[in-house]
This record gives sequence, C-alpha cells and structure tokens, in this order.
Amino acid sequence: MEIDIEKYLKKTSLFNCLNSFQLARLGRAIAIKSYKKGALIFSEGDPASGFYIVAEGKVKVYKLSAAGKEYIMNVFSNGQTIAEVTVFSGKDYPAYAQAITNSTLLFLPKLQLLDILREYPEIALRMLAALSERQRRFAEMIEDLSLRDVSCRLAKYLLNLAGQKKSNTFSLDMQKSELALKLATIPETLSRNLKKLKTKKLISLNDNVVTILNKASLQNLAEDL
Repeated sequence: MEIDIEKYLKKTSLFNCLNSFQLARLGRAIAIKSYKKGALIFSEGDPASGFYIVAEGKVKVYKLSAAGKEYIMNVFSNGQTIAEVTVFSGKDYPAYAQAITNSTLLFLPKLQLLDILREYPEIALRMLAALSERQRRFAEMIEDLSLRDVSCRLAKYLLNLAGQKKSNTFSLDMQKSELALKLATIPETLSRNLKKLKTKKLISLNDNVVTILNKASLQNLAEDL
C-alpha cells in the first residue's frame, strides 16, 4: 500500500511547520503499520518504543479498571498523534490503544526521533506546545468527570464535535457504546440523556447523525456545574 508520508506529516500540529527537506528527513525514519478493526496497537505496560501518527482510520486509547471496566481517554483520527508524551518520559505506555476501524499508522521510533530533534530544535519547540495543549485537555477531562453530570458531559461533547466538524449537523465519531465509556457512564444512561436532549428540542438524532437545534441552550447545559 502506497502512503504519501510527507502529506500526512503536514497534517499534524507537530510537523506542519517543517520544510520539505525536514519532512523528508523525518519520513525516512517512519515505518508504516496497518491494523485491522479491533487490533491492539499497544497495551498498558508495554515499553514505549515510539509514537504513532494516524494516517487513515480511527484509534481509541483507553484504561481498564481493576474490575475490567473500560474507560476511553480519547479517540484519534487522521493527522493526530498518539503517545508522543510517553516517548520522553522513559516509562512504559500508560494505557491501551486499539484500532476502531481498519487503520494505517505512521510509527516514529523513539531513538530516531531523538536524533531528529537534535538536528531540528524547532520540532522540539512545536512538540512542547502540543504537549501543553494535551495537558490542558486532560485537566478539562478530570474537571468534567468530577464536577459535571452525564447530561453536561454529553452536551459539551456534542458542542466540541460540532466545532471540529464546523457544522451543526455531524456524525458521531464513535459507536454509542464507546461514547458511553468515554463519558464514564453506561449505554442505557447515555440513551436516556440523548432522548432528553431530543425531547427538549436541543438536538435531533437520526441513527448516528446529530443536528444541534438550540446551540445556546445546549451551551448553557454544558456549562452548568
């Protein structure tokens, strides 16, 4: 399978500032990996030998509780990077990563990455900015789980997804069972809350397609602590 590595590198926030020579240098260190839907990419506790860039498909990163309950930390799609923080920590992967769909990933080994950063310090600066943004999102996630109920978390998720899609009509980016896990609830509770939003005419829902009908009211709900 032919993959234009440089094209995908340009889509990432880490590497879109680089010139063609730098992108080519980075591309030579990258391995292309394909995963079938449901395939495990890495497990919690595996040595962090490098990080991944999603070229095609979707990947979920999740944790398992002592009782085996899954909590989805994030879902990654085209142009997003996975586990870039871990390669600098000297520790193992702290979670599981699994392909939600058939996926093609670009893998950048840790040792080659460190060599490249010594050559091009501007890449390191861009990575610092991206890591800071990741830290901010994790802080928001902890706040959501501790202070907001399911309806608030759902409203915020829908608004964020609308912002990403730049449209008030969009498809959910994961199955409802997976969304329930991401929102730290169960599918039945998620279904009840979706029904409430429909009854209040804040959204319409047709299969997996959502239309936000009353953005202001949905925003008020998302901010209701």
